[in-house]
Amino acid sequence: HVQWELPDPEPLVSILIPNKDHVDDLEKCLFSLYSKTRYEAFEVIVIENNSTDPATKAYYEKLPDRYANCRVVAYSGGFNFSRINNFGRKFANGKFLLLLNNDIEIISGNWLTQMVAEASQPGVAACGAMLYYPDDTIQHAGVGFGIGGVAGHLHKYYPASSDGYMCRLNYVQDVYADTAACLLIRKEIYDEVGGLDESYAVAFNDVDFCVRVRQAGYTNVFTPFAQLYHYESKSRGMEDNPEKQKRFQGEVLRFQARWGDLLAAGDPCTNPNFDIQREDFSLKILPLE
Repeated sequence: HVQWELPDPEPLVSILIPNKDHVDDLEKCLFSLYSKTRYEAFEVIVIENNSTDPATKAYYEKLPDRYANCRVVAYSGGFNFSRINNFGRKFANGKFLLLLNNDIEIISGNWLTQMVAEASQPGVAACGAMLYYPDDTIQHAGVGFGIGGVAGHLHKYYPASSDGYMCRLNYVQDVYADTAACLLIRKEIYDEVGGLDESYAVAFNDVDFCVRVRQAGYTNVFTPFAQLYHYESKSRGMEDNPEKQKRFQGEVLRFQARWGDLLAAGDPCTNPNFDIQREDFSLKILPLE
């Protein structure tokens, strides 16, 4: 584990947190963020997204007094994760942007220190974190490109105690992409590639973003030394109705049409002998000739 020296002074990180109602989730996220994070140079921008519960407004009004350098900006329009974050970026003063879901809870106090250190290295763009489900199984340890025809989370559902394939859960490594549930990147690179693509309202905006980052000549990394819980899709719900499923399928087809050549070439961060229909590093079983 290489411990990189941080720039002096520590660069400001602008943490963007989209939120609609669900103040209990947001409070858990903010409380853990402010009570556990050892890295001090950060600001929080809560991006209000069409909340309807009156209690949410009352909660927002108290935030600046309860949490230092925390403010709320109001986005208007239908739900579009990419557009919401691009809107929040306009208010960011930091050298770094951290995209963070409101259903995240901090585990390790040095999580942001580790991410900033990695993302400060020459040639590195996005840095992703180790995200666990509440049952202490892995939700995200980097994204494998091409899994399931688009992308999938490496080591998904592995126990937190696992070392992973070839001990990959124990060290920083290049990955094709990271989830935007917790993604750190220099603001200048975010702007250079045009931010998140707003044609991806919900799914694959983060993977598309990371592909464009790689196309611009940068590397994306994952660090297991930044550890957080992610109560995935808790606030939005799952893709469980015809409208959501239709939108999801449309985003799959758009992604495959845009990056078909790269998908065919495969992920250089994983072995081509793995089964790309699985996220657990299973070998591809070929028929006997």
